[in-house]
Amino acid sequence: SSGINAECPLRPGSSGINAEWPLRPGLSCVFCNTEDLRISSSPSLEAGPINWKQQITISCTWTPGSMKFADIFVGEESIFTHPVYGPIVSQEDPEARLFFSQDIALGTAELVIKDITEADNNAFSCMVSRIGRGNPVTLEVLEPPTAGVSGLTATPDFTSVLLTWEAVDGATNYNVAWRASGTEDWNAADVPGTEHTFEGLNVASDYEAKVEASNDAGIREGIEPAEVSFTTKDNRPPHPVGGLTVHEAAYNATTITLSWNIQDNTAENRIVTGITATAAKEGAVEGDPAIEPQELAAEATTATFQLPGPGDYIFKITTKNDFSEGVDTSAMELHTVKETTTPPPPPTTPEPTTKKPTTAAPTTEAKEPTEGDIDLGTGGENIDCGDIQSIQPFANQQASLKCTVPDDANFAPSDITWTFQAGDATPVEQEQIINSEIGVVTFDNTTSILTIKSVTADTVGFWKCNAASEYCTFSVELTGASVGGNAGTTLAYSGTVLLVALIASLLH
Repeated sequence: SSGINAECPLRPGSSGINAEWPLRPGLSCVFCNTEDLRISSSPSLEAGPINWKQQITISCTWTPGSMKFADIFVGEESIFTHPVYGPIVSQEDPEARLFFSQDIALGTAELVIKDITEADNNAFSCMVSRIGRGNPVTLEVLEPPTAGVSGLTATPDFTSVLLTWEAVDGATNYNVAWRASGTEDWNAADVPGTEHTFEGLNVASDYEAKVEASNDAGIREGIEPAEVSFTTKDNRPPHPVGGLTVHEAAYNATTITLSWNIQDNTAENRIVTGITATAAKEGAVEGDPAIEPQELAAEATTATFQLPGPGDYIFKITTKNDFSEGVDTSAMELHTVKETTTPPPPPTTPEPTTKKPTTAAPTTEAKEPTEGDIDLGTGGENIDCGDIQSIQPFANQQASLKCTVPDDANFAPSDITWTFQAGDATPVEQEQIINSEIGVVTFDNTTSILTIKSVTADTVGFWKCNAASEYCTFSVELTGASVGGNAGTTLAYSGTVLLVALIASLLH
């Protein structure tokens, strides 16, 4: 008959649960009416795939009536006997991932599936006893890409960077971001392809970038983004070198070594591609031997020249890169090589006297100023009370200043104190002089001796000895230091510069 082999399922729970009850040939299923059975889902499956990790509800409705019980089929198998869904549904727990319920009085049934994944991609249909089995709905779940981005490269320019990477299966767009190195906030963009350019960056600056694969379901948790670091190009000329210094192999030698540093460029990430060192004799005439320039590597910090003979020379160190043309990036230093190569004799120090201070009773009366002397270490020049003696010792050598106790004084050499003052700066007391290792104070029976360890720019200024207010304060002024023994070359420093230099020495 027209109903041969039609399905008339028994209600769930009967001994023939979900079994198909075929009719005898020649009979029809008089109660089957699948047009009365409707199926729907929330969210709707008509709009396309459902994003993973969501919840979906499959609903069945029919006209209620006697002995009408519902079941949900997954493909061709009841949900109650399905190998994955069956054990979960049988728990009848509304909090479980799957939960089936029905209300036969209302003619409704629902299957709730939580945290859907691609494993839930199935055809679901409703079957109601005495009605039959309706048309299915097919669940399609969209998951994020299962792999991360690979092959990320950065091609920086001066103020931009081009990022490229390989395509990822299942990705429809990519989350691309950059930030300055050492900062927290990212600047992000979603792009559909496998490359992107970021504009508005700073030159010669360090940056980080990252890329993550995604689609409408988002970015899969647990997959790390691809990351890359880069530095934008530098279109700035380099700074001149710092600390340019001339070193002689010997007194008035013609073999000269220059030294310098490139710290100013390193601190600002400025590119140095090369260094040129030159030496030129002032007043050179035709026929004088030429001094060849030296082309050095970017990291070089020294250069040595063999000069043709005595004279005044200008040494110049020039830093270079692709953007230094037309910009002065040179540092210069002047140096004189004299005819003689014999240095002057070292200063002599007179033998101390054997006088001992006499012990006198304390008095409150002011004494007449007496003559004292400061031995400058250059022959023993004496300084009268109230006078100031100016000298210029050799650089990097010791200088001894001696203050002798008058015969009628009531104090010992150990009572004498020394001070140093650079220009108008605050005087530096004896304790600071000793602690900073600028000088050493010693005594004999009649004399307090201050030895300046090394005459440098830091020791230029007034040195004074004093014991009591009723006696004179004797002063000596170091006006500078002769460089390399060339007495005609004087270092000129202001009081402010000297004070800064001295304080730096004390702190260190």
